Amino acid sequence: MIVLKYLLTVISCLLILVNQGKAQNDIDSLKFVLDNYNSIDTVRVNLLNQIGFEYWIVDPEQSDNYGEQAAALANQLGFTKGEAFAHRVIGVGHWTRGNYELGLIELLKSLDLYKSLEDKLGIANCNLNIGLIYSDQQNYDRALTNYFEAITAFELLARNDRLATTYNKVGEVYIAQDEFDQAYDYLIKALNIHQTNGFRYGIAESNNRLGLLFLKRSQYERGLDYLFQGLEISVEINDKQGVARSYENIGRAYLSNGNLSNAQMYLEKGVEASKEVSSKRWLRDIYQDLKVLAVKRKNYAQALQYNDMFMAMKDSLFNEQMANRIAELEKKNEMAVKERELDALKLERSLLEERDRLNSMLKLLMAALLVLLLVSGYLIITKQRNRIKLDKEYHAAQHLLAEVELQNSQLREQELQKELDFKNKELTSYTINFIRKNEVMEELRTAVQETRKMASAEVSSKLGKLNRIIDNTLDVDKDWEDFRLYFENVHKDFFKNLKTSFPDLGNSELKLCALVKLNLNMKETAAIMGISAESVKTARYRLRKKLDPPKEQTLTDFIMTLG
Repeated sequence: MIVLKYLLTVISCLLILVNQGKAQNDIDSLKFVLDNYNSIDTVRVNLLNQIGFEYWIVDPEQSDNYGEQAAALANQLGFTKGEAFAHRVIGVGHWTRGNYELGLIELLKSLDLYKSLEDKLGIANCNLNIGLIYSDQQNYDRALTNYFEAITAFELLARNDRLATTYNKVGEVYIAQDEFDQAYDYLIKALNIHQTNGFRYGIAESNNRLGLLFLKRSQYERGLDYLFQGLEISVEINDKQGVARSYENIGRAYLSNGNLSNAQMYLEKGVEASKEVSSKRWLRDIYQDLKVLAVKRKNYAQALQYNDMFMAMKDSLFNEQMANRIAELEKKNEMAVKERELDALKLERSLLEERDRLNSMLKLLMAALLVLLLVSGYLIITKQRNRIKLDKEYHAAQHLLAEVELQNSQLREQELQKELDFKNKELTSYTINFIRKNEVMEELRTAVQETRKMASAEVSSKLGKLNRIIDNTLDVDKDWEDFRLYFENVHKDFFKNLKTSFPDLGNSELKLCALVKLNLNMKETAAIMGISAESVKTARYRLRKKLDPPKEQTLTDFIMTLG
């Protein structure tokens, strides 16, 4: 008895450490106690269950291992409460890895056992965990039904810690449904309770969900602030699932706001963290994000690689789920066969006088049963093979289609770029010729005017005619129409949009806007408009007053954003 009391005291101390979030240290301590505890009793069941419980956030496959040991031993001892908790441990372990059907089966077993014990806390915890599965399957109405049943029970039991955990889950559902105000209310309530209790895992979860909420509202800075707070705590308490989830969410946030370098860094960290906990769910989502990132960088070869990795992970999750379903069916069939054999033996013992007749009937029945099982097995295997074949063909077709679409996209972009380059060259060439022609004509006019001053009356008269010819050649309006055609080939609808936004602009001001758009200097602008550089400066000043750009923005920068 003294030894047992000592062990129970040790276990109580370890459970206190659990609530402080030191997951891996607690697991090691619990395993040490288990290794040194030799009795086969309910204390051993509780130890196995507690280790499985702690492995949820570190290595969910180990949750199954310890949970199954606890369930078998509890069943052998007739320890119903321990068996109920064991099935809950196994169920959450399956949920964490995305095995939703098997997780739901185990949690429903746990729920039935807790109901037989009239254990209200156990029932409420099961409802919370079942809600997690429905939420991940996007069956939000059923998820909320389970969550609110759990909330009602936790309120009656005055379990604020469990209430806060459930509030986090409800907030997550409302985020998925774009009910942002309701989501925020539940998440803030959860965060306040967890902070009061000092429950680090809950605080990390609340921060993570609040981060997702603000990202959905496109408030990236505030969202990232919450996500980084959650990540810091997850690292501190060794919540590897939380770390993987945080990296994926942070990477996706940077991807959304265009910070591609940071997005790649955190997504790659997410890949490493997801592999560490064998979380194919997070790997699938991260590969999808990396594919989008590669497309944004126009690295289409890498995008195809990530698309292949995404499809492979998606197929792997699907195949695992199918394998689990087949295993469950085989288990059920095996139990059904054993039950039928037991019934046959009982019937044989009770009807000895009709043994010969029953033997022949039983043989016939067993043969028919065997044929039925063989046919059923053959049909199941054939159906499964056909499904796998169709899936492979479908994914191959999808891959080919994606590749063709990427190639077509590249070709279209190349053609558009070539066309734009050609038009830019035409516009540049025409603009240079326009400027050069006007400069030459202006120099010629200046020379003629200087010569007239020194020439005789007869020569001066002839030079005057030449000066008028030069003036006609410098007819800006005619040249402007040609220039405008070249300009609008490159900058479509520039004048239309400019006139719509600023209807009081005159023709000369529209011309000046176009020349500013081409980033020409004062001298070049003066040459095209046929005015002096000082006049250009005055015209730019008047144009700025009409357009009224922000004070910190130059006229050139403002016009560059138009059109």
